[in-house]
This record gives sequence, C-alpha cells and structure tokens, in this order.
Amino acid sequence: MNTGIIASRYAKALLKLVEETGSGEVVVSQAQAILSALKSVPDLHRLLADPVVTAGKKISLLEAAVYGERSGDGEVHPRSAAAEYRLTPAATPELKRFFDLLVRNGRIGDIALILKSFEDQYYESRGIVRGRLVLPSEPDASALALEDKLKSLIEARTGKQLLLVTEVDETLIGGFVLEVEDKLLDASVSRQLERIRTQFIERNRRIV
Repeated sequence: MNTGIIASRYAKALLKLVEETGSGEVVVSQAQAILSALKSVPDLHRLLADPVVTAGKKISLLEAAVYGERSGDGEVHPRSAAAEYRLTPAATPELKRFFDLLVRNGRIGDIALILKSFEDQYYESRGIVRGRLVLPSEPDASALALEDKLKSLIEARTGKQLLLVTEVDETLIGGFVLEVEDKLLDASVSRQLERIRTQFIERNRRIV
C-alpha cells in the first residue's frame, strides 16, 4: 500500500483521538516540535527506523524531541539523538499512546510523514490555512500594515483563517516573499530585478 495513504490514515486516527479529548492544540504543537527535531537531527530518523533499537528507546527519543531547547528563532534544537535525555512528564497521553501504536505496528519509521499529514489535517479541519511572510528586516509599522493587508486579502479569498508566520531574511534586497500553502508570491526586489534582466535578454535576442 502507498506510504502516503498509510500516513494519512494514521494521521486521521490521531486527529480523531485529539478531537475526542480536546487536546488538539497541545498535540499539534508537540508534533511540530518532533518534526523540527527530525529535520535538524538526521540521526534521530535513522535510530527510529533501526530495527535493533528497542521500542522503549524509540519512544523515549520521540518524547525527548518534544523538549528540545528552543532558540530565539523559535526552532527546536535538540541535542544529538544518541545522547541521553532527561525526560519530563509533559508529553500528552494521546501522543504517547500514538507512539506506542506506531512502534507496535512497525510504522515508527514513517513518523515524519504521519505527523506532517496530521498537522495538515488538523489545520484543515479548523478552517485554517498557513502562510509564511519573509521580510528583509525586522517588521516596522509599514511592514505590520502590509502583514495585516495580506492577511485580510488571503482570508477574504479563501474564506479561511490565515495563520501567518513572519520571518526575516537579510539577504533580501527589499520587498517581501509570501508563501501560503503551496502558492508562492515573490515580490522581493531581487526577483523584480531578475524579471527585468530576463526581459532585457529576451528583447535583445529578438533584435539579433
């Protein structure tokens, strides 16, 4: 069976569970922390997929990923996956049960796909679309006004609430980059200059 279909089914089961218990916001937050850890610590995914690693150790690693240290950028930066972690009892019972289910069914290696699918289904079920606004510097009054304008525009067009995260990329010359779901609007100055350059090249080719 297709791995994507399997991931979607497990994600749907987790979504149903958190809807019954009302723990959706906490669980999706912890799922995001785990996804961040899987992305930033390559060894973590390898250990989860390793059949030699015990089920208990795999669950401990996943629980520990929830408590990775957070830096100022909000990203999770856990220690090496092979390190010993000091666990706290903060992981939700729903997530712990889900970890156990995945281990028992031999699906723990698909944890990234499953949690990403759960994250998508969770927000979709609540009529929320997610977006990312990239600015060349820290937001000032005009940038905040732009953020509000874009948010209102997207919400009016989609009929859904926009959950917008603003980031800073100092390599941008100016303008902004807006990404909403699978759509990208690159309104940066560098992109505009690239368009001008491309148009200039095409015009010269026609002349020649």
